[in-house]
Amino acid sequence: MLGDARAVGTTGADAVGIKFCGLTRAADAAMAAELGASYAGVIFAGGPRLLDVARAREVFAPLAGTAVRRAGIFGGQQPHEILRIADEAALDVLQLHGGATVALTLSLREGFHGAIWHVLKVDDSTIPPVDDSVLAQVDAVVLDTAVGGRSGGTGVAFDWAGTREAVRALSRRRPVVLAGGLRPENVAEAVRLLAPQVVDVSSGVESAPGIKDHARMRAFAAGARRKG
Repeated sequence: MLGDARAVGTTGADAVGIKFCGLTRAADAAMAAELGASYAGVIFAGGPRLLDVARAREVFAPLAGTAVRRAGIFGGQQPHEILRIADEAALDVLQLHGGATVALTLSLREGFHGAIWHVLKVDDSTIPPVDDSVLAQVDAVVLDTAVGGRSGGTGVAFDWAGTREAVRALSRRRPVVLAGGLRPENVAEAVRLLAPQVVDVSSGVESAPGIKDHARMRAFAAGARRKG
C-alpha cells in the first residue's frame, strides 16, 4: 500500500483524479484547486509551457494549504538536476518523459519521497511493453500519445477503443494516468472506456499554450466526474 505522499488518484473508491498540467499562471493553479483537482503540473521538459523553478513556485503559490499535489514534468535531465528542482519547487510527483529506468528511479528515491510516474508513449493502438523491474519501482504509469517525441500538450488522442483491454490490464498492475488529447467533450468517454485512476489535461482546456480557459477547466472536471 502506498503512503499518502505516493497515493494516486482521489480518496473516493469510484472517483477519478484530475490533473491540470502545463500550468504557467497562478490563477490557473488556483482554479485547479477550486475544482478539486488532485494534481497540478508544470513543465521542466521544454516546449512552449516551459518554466524555471522561480516561475514554478509562483504558479504553485495558490496551492499552499490545499490537497492539490504538485507535479513536475521532466525530459532527460540527470538525477541530481531533477532532485534539485524537486526540492526547490516542493514537488510531490516526478513525471519522467525521458523514460524511467531502475537505476534512475533508485537514484531519485535516495532524495525524493514523493511519487514517481513513468511515461509510456502510445502509438495509435500499441502500448509499448514495460519491464517488470521498472514497473515495480514506479508509482503510476502515464499513457500519452506518441507525437514526434514531444513531452505532452499535443492535443492528440490515441486509439482508446483499440487499447481498452491492454490499458485495463496495465491498471491492475499499476495506477494509470491517462493523457493525450483529452478535452471536456471527450473525457467522460475516456473514463468510461479505460477507467484510468487519473485523467491529465493540458492543451484541451487552453485558449493558447499555457493559458487555461477556466470555463473549459470547469467543463473538463464535470465531464471527468460524470456518471453513466
